[in-house]
Amino acid sequence: SDHQIAPSKWVNIHTKNGIVKGIFGWPAIHTRDKSNEKPPKLDNIFIDVGAKDKEEVLKLGVHVGCVITYPDQFHILNKDRFVCRAIDNRAGGFMIAEVARLLHENKVKLPFGLYVTNSVQEEIGLRGAEMITQTIRPNAAIVTDVCHDTTTPMIDKKTQGHTELGAGPVISYAPAVQNKLRERIIETAETHKIPFQRMAASRSTGTDTDAFAYSNGGVASALISLPLRYMHTTVETVHKDDVENVIRLIYETLLTIKPGETFSYFD
Repeated sequence: SDHQIAPSKWVNIHTKNGIVKGIFGWPAIHTRDKSNEKPPKLDNIFIDVGAKDKEEVLKLGVHVGCVITYPDQFHILNKDRFVCRAIDNRAGGFMIAEVARLLHENKVKLPFGLYVTNSVQEEIGLRGAEMITQTIRPNAAIVTDVCHDTTTPMIDKKTQGHTELGAGPVISYAPAVQNKLRERIIETAETHKIPFQRMAASRSTGTDTDAFAYSNGGVASALISLPLRYMHTTVETVHKDDVENVIRLIYETLLTIKPGETFSYFD
């Protein structure tokens, strides 16, 4: 999470004794040095659990290594915006689960093995994706994550490109993205009139796509992103229509893949 949002937030500290409530404190505005105003950083933010000393903190079950989460709940903003903490990337898990549900309910028999997986530790080095791809050894991978709504104030579209809420899934162009698989996704979107946007990265995508693409001698990989506002805050925001269209796009793309298809440039 972004440490700049911490001051005045409630937190849940997960202990063996259950959840202990805490708050990120911050000095009042009229007590701070205006000539040397310091932003919230990891070396100056702190959590107050209402204890008078270290001994009382330890009695609460709080110790180094306890997991701390924000308690903020799911809300709907103006009928069609979903707002919550950790939509990045719980939304990805939800969307691929919905694809699996549709395949099951529609009794679809795919001519290939399909693994629907969630990964961990993407933010600190794609670790979960590395373990998944080494275990499964896939022939192709469609990855879903979030990207920025660059119409948000203080985001520079000259460097970030133009992607926005409500305009559809974002299909990536990047070194890790295999061209034939990406074009299949675009063709599917056009065939089924699913709105989509484009995004380009000159190097890393910053997502699990990179882990899959460069594993096991190379895996045909593609990235479909969900536009999101206020990334790494407790009010991450996405559009209902985009969520539905990512699900549709992945589902319909899977239905186009033929037995033995590898997306090799030499086929």
